[in-house]
Amino acid sequence: MLKVKNYQLVDVVEFLEKAALMPRASRVRTKLNRLLFAKVEELQSDEMALLDKFGKKDEKGKLIENAGTFTLVEETAAEYHQEKRTLLEETASVNIDELKDKLAVLMEELENSDVKVSGKDAEALDLLLDALEAEVAAVK
Repeated sequence: MLKVKNYQLVDVVEFLEKAALMPRASRVRTKLNRLLFAKVEELQSDEMALLDKFGKKDEKGKLIENAGTFTLVEETAAEYHQEKRTLLEETASVNIDELKDKLAVLMEELENSDVKVSGKDAEALDLLLDALEAEVAAVK
C-alpha cells in the first residue's frame, strides 16, 4: 500500500500530471495517478460531508455557497476546523499491487529527469519517491 497524507494528495497528483516522462514511465504514472485521484475524490467527499454537518444551510436545507466558499455555523466552526485538520492529517492508503513490478521504471525516470524542480514540486517528488521506495523495498 502506498501511503500519503491526505493534505499531500493533491500536490502529488498535480506533480505527476505535469511531469514530462518517456512513454513507458508515463504509462505507470497514468495508472498511479488514477489510483491517487480516486483518493482525492474520496477526500473531497469527506470534506463535503463535514461542510454538510457544520455549514449554514438555506430554508431548503442546502449549503449556502458564496463565490465557491461555504459559510460555517459560528457555534460549531471550531469543531469543523478540528475535524478537517484531523481529516487532512489522516494517511490515505492506495492499493498499488498491480503496479509494483513497474514502479522501478517510474522511479528511475523521475530520479534521472533533466527537469529542475523546486518548491511544492520538489516536496511532492521527494514524498512520492520515498513512498515508492518503501513499496519497492517491501516487494524485495
